[in-house]
Amino acid sequence: MDLNIKDLDDAVGARLRELAQASGLSVQQYLRNELARIAARKSPHELLQATEPMNRSEFEAVRRKLRNIDAA
Repeated sequence: MDLNIKDLDDAVGARLRELAQASGLSVQQYLRNELARIAARKSPHELLQATEPMNRSEFEAVRRKLRNIDAA
């Protein structure tokens, strides 16, 4: 799929170039990566439609991960 974005604010374009350069990527590759990351996330609607609640083991794993982040 080809994508063309028109009328992008100059400041947004400059920031995207900075982010891409800091990542060692072209702007196109940086945007491909970011768009893939966004597309992989579930929407709020999809999250609400989930039929399986988190089990205790999954909950504890998330809890440990958050504790490790807080400790860092």
